[in-house]
Amino acid sequence: MTFSLRIEPESGIAIATCSGVLCIADAKQGAEAVWGTPEWSGRSVVCDLRSAQLDLAAAEIRDTARFILEHQPETPPSRVAVVTSRDLEFGLARMFEVFREDRVNEVEIFRDYGEALAWARSAVARPA
Repeated sequence: MTFSLRIEPESGIAIATCSGVLCIADAKQGAEAVWGTPEWSGRSVVCDLRSAQLDLAAAEIRDTARFILEHQPETPPSRVAVVTSRDLEFGLARMFEVFREDRVNEVEIFRDYGEALAWARSAVARPA
């Protein structure tokens, strides 16, 4: 798996891009990479998985969601947008969305990268 992380200077949003085969260890390491990036402001995160193939079983998706809930920073991202291009990854990401239910932040799954960015950025404009 190839992973890159970019922080938008104007919004503080983290954009994590993954390609190749993504397994449970990669998902956990990606979350920790975002949390450990000093430039990240705790704002929204966009996970771009359009070039990734998820190699995760349902139980592993549930474990990943639980890991994130238990280990996320004190101020977690307000919104997490996941962008996929294939049906299989979209379905698996929707499972994550269900398992990830948390009153602190929102998770939304997208097929369109521009829509995901707009949704993530709109949280920045909301009053705290």
